[in-house]
Formats: sequence, structure tokens, C-alpha cells
Amino acid sequence: MDEKVDENPNIATLSYPGWQDSVIHVIGDHNYAPYEFLNEKGKPDGFNINIIKAVASVMKLNIEIELKPWREVRNSVEMGDFDVISGMYQTAEREKEVDFTIPHFISSYSFFVRKGTKIRMNEDLNKKVILVQEGDLGHDFMKEKYPQARLITFIDFGDLFVALSEGLGDCAFHSRLQGLRFLKNNKIDNVVDTGKAVIQQKYCIGVPEGRTELLAILNEGLSIIKTNGTYDTIYDEWFGVYESDSISWNSVVKYVLWIILPLVFLVIVFVIWSYTLKKQVHKSTLELQAELQRRQAVQKELERFQRQLEGQNQQLVYRNERIAQMNEELNAAKLLAEKNDNLKTAFLANMSHEIRTPMNSIIGFCELLEIETVEPSVQKYTGIISNSAQRLMRLLDDIIDISKIESGVIGFSISQVRLIEIVRELYNQYHLVAENKKVNLVLQSDPDCEDFLLNTDPNRLMQVLNNLLNNAFKHTDSGSVVLGCNKQNNHLKFWVSDTGRGVPEEDLPHIFERFYQAGNHQAGGTGLGLAIARKIVQYFGGEMGVESKENEGSVFWFTHPLNLFSDRK
Repeated sequence: MDEKVDENPNIATLSYPGWQDSVIHVIGDHNYAPYEFLNEKGKPDGFNINIIKAVASVMKLNIEIELKPWREVRNSVEMGDFDVISGMYQTAEREKEVDFTIPHFISSYSFFVRKGTKIRMNEDLNKKVILVQEGDLGHDFMKEKYPQARLITFIDFGDLFVALSEGLGDCAFHSRLQGLRFLKNNKIDNVVDTGKAVIQQKYCIGVPEGRTELLAILNEGLSIIKTNGTYDTIYDEWFGVYESDSISWNSVVKYVLWIILPLVFLVIVFVIWSYTLKKQVHKSTLELQAELQRRQAVQKELERFQRQLEGQNQQLVYRNERIAQMNEELNAAKLLAEKNDNLKTAFLANMSHEIRTPMNSIIGFCELLEIETVEPSVQKYTGIISNSAQRLMRLLDDIIDISKIESGVIGFSISQVRLIEIVRELYNQYHLVAENKKVNLVLQSDPDCEDFLLNTDPNRLMQVLNNLLNNAFKHTDSGSVVLGCNKQNNHLKFWVSDTGRGVPEEDLPHIFERFYQAGNHQAGGTGLGLAIARKIVQYFGGEMGVESKENEGSVFWFTHPLNLFSDRK
């Protein structure tokens, strides 16, 4: 056959007298190796090109081959501007525009991934980034099977393997044989295929729909080259390195040797094994006798060990009896400690009563002296005495409360109270204090809190809030003090925030400990107020915490459950 080269270097023309003396326009992909591509000389080359040339040769056809980007090939198919497509996968959708010959190749499509990653067919590929060739069978399959997947398309199939190698996307979907060939030829060793064929599709020559006469001629040509061996020669030239469907006599001999040699080896092994079996049985018999003797020795050792265990069990019985005796002694000590604790509580209660009577008298007479005397120095001294007496009374109350809380005998009187009444009483109580210190007192409460009826001990709740407000004003010289309340899922949250001196970071873990005073202790106090407040909150079933930065202020908060009932003890 004679080959003519047109002005377009991508077109090679083969002249054959034959079918209607017309030139058949064959189109294909310019970069789809090894099926069809432009070689180093710019000429059409590849498996499909050799097949179509062989068919043209045996059928005496004049063909003109033009290879161009696959996108333009698909446009030509849609426009019907072609006679033959050198290679195209046969699908139901494509059969609407193209009639296909008998398949001249069955191609498997699989996933390619970077080494170290895996793709499982049962996972949701809609969440993956998949690289495909635009307009290729893999592109059509992914759009139909995984419509939600993010697809990145490439005009030339080789670019998607390079991009995957450089870290783009999660995987690529393409012809397995074609991908393996590209990876090997381009020495890309960090990309591998999964080894499982996802789809297997017929690869055919195509003609425009309705060109039945041309289709019949191509089918006849394919049958002839498959019969005369031309097809096998072309196939081995392009794919013999990767897979082979034919079996040569050398291969047959090789396979037979692979089968016979292991059998001969097995026979030799069997003879040797038979020869040595008798000796092995004798040796095993001696080993079994030795094992029997060893087991008898072990049995004697176990009997000795069992006797030791029986002796140890007797010791354990004695120890358990001793532990029971110690538990009784501990219970007696516990009862004695509880009795002593009750005596301490009773003593503190009596001492409280005995101390309160003279202290009340001192406070009362100091108030009378402040009223009746006109001398400033006397008023000053009586004021100091009165303040000191009141501090002693508060200290006494704190000591009594902490003692009762730790003994579990503190009294609580649960009743239903309207929350707004407690908030207003506190606001009125500290409003004058705020004015005297020139500090803003702010209320922040949700509408749900204002008319809420709460089961609580109002005196104890007031005690907690009084302690927090008193501390806030004590440590705040300017700015504001905020009393807040809001209703959450199953509890109320109260908080008191200020813009005062704050609590040093190293003091925060100890702020609720008894007798602990944070900072430089200049504000005074017993260090019991926060400890008592937290114990009361815990009795209610709530939590108490603090958030603070030194020289920026503090936020003390606590929670109160909504389901606190009056029968709680």
C-alpha cells in the first residue's frame, strides 16, 4: 500500500482501489497511547491505527486518518462530521449516535491511587475527588454512577496520572492497561492501580448511525485479520509486554514443567519421608516416654504446691478474721468520732448562745453611746467597738455554720419563694453601698427569672448571694458590680461580676478552701464565707465556680436546680 502525507502533518492518507473509490475519513484521539497517538514524526500511530490500516488493506479501502484532541472527536460525533472513529467504547448512550463494529478489544477500567492509600469499592466515592479524562468512558461512568463526586477532567489522559502523582485528588479512574503502560514509560513509581476491574467495556470501531454498508465492510475486515493472524501480530506488538492471550509451544512446555517438576519433587520427598518415618517414629516414642516421666514429676510438684495452697488458705482465713475485727474497731472509732463531733457541735451552739448575749449587749450599748454622746472621740471609739463586735458575731456565725455543714446537721427550711423578691431585696440592701462607693450596681435577669417560683431555702440562698455581693463591693473601688440570673435547661444560674482587683491566678484553685484569703489579704475577713457558700450550693445540688483575672475583675457563679423539692433533707 502507498502512504500519502497531506499538508496537515496529523493526516496520513492510504490509497486503495475499492469501495466506491471514495476516501473514508477516519478520526481518533491524538494522545491516547498505546491505542492511538501522534508519534515523534507527527504521524498517526498505535494499536487502533494499525488495526484500521490492516482492515483497509484487506478490504481495499482508501482511508484518511486524522488524530485530534478527544474533545474535538466528540464534537465531530455529535455533528456527524466523520466516516469512521478508529476506537471508541461501546455504551448504550453512545449507541444513540454511533453504530459499532464487533469489538476488537475488551478494556478493563480500574482506580489508580498514590502508594500508601486505598480505595474500597463499598465506600462512598461521592465524597472523593476523582481525576478522569474529559469525554472518556471513565468520565461518563463516574457522572452516571457517582453524580455527587467532585470530578477533575483532563484533555489528555497522561496529565491526570502526572497530577495524581503530584498530590492532586484522591484517585484516578482510567483504562488499567493504558495506565500501567503510561506509568512504566514515564517512570512514575508512586502511583499504583487497585488491581480490581471496576468495569470491562467493549472497544470497537465506530461509524455514523445508519451507515450499515460501511459497518458491514469493517466487520468483515476485522474478521479477516483475526483469522489470518494479522490481529494477533498487532496485539503482541502493542500489548505483549503487559498481557498475552495466545499460548505458544514454549509456554506450554514451560507450564508442563511447572506442573511435572513439583510432582517429581513431591515423589522424591515422599520416598525420603518414608525412609525417615521409621526412625522418626522410634525417636518420637523415646520422646513420649521422656514426656511421660516429666509429667509425672510435674504431677508430684503440683501436689506439693496444692499442699502449700491449703496452708496459705488457712492463713487467709486468719487474716479475714483479723480484718473483720479491725472493721469492728474502725466502726467503733467512727461512732466515737461522730459522738465527739456532736459534742463539739453542741459545745459550739452553747458557746454561741453564751457569747451572743454579752456581744448583743455590747453592740446595743455602743449604739446608745453613739446617740447620746456629742464628743467625736467617744463616737469614734464606740463605733470601733461596735464594728469589732459585729465582726466577732459574723465570725461566730461562720464558725457555727461550717461546723454544722461538716457535721451534716445544718438546718434548711425549704419553701416556695418568688425569685424577684429576693433580687429586689438584695438590690435595695446594696444600693446605698454602691452609692457610697460610687460604684454602679446593675441587675441582669431574664424575664423567665423575674416571676419564677423557686423551691429553695430563701435564707440560705440570700446568705450565698450576700457573701458574693459583699466580696464584690469589698474588692471594687470603681466601675460596676453586676447581679445576674438566667434560666437554663434544668437549673437557674446566678452570677456576681465586678471590675475590682480580681484574684491572682495562683489563688484560684484554693479560693473555696476554709480560712484561705486570696491576694494580699488587705480586705480582711475570716476566709470562711466562700467555703460556706459553696457547701450550701452543693447541698442544693448545684455547682459553684469562679473566673477571674488580676486587676481586671471577677465573676463568681453558681447553679440552683429547678427540681429542688421541699421534702429534701
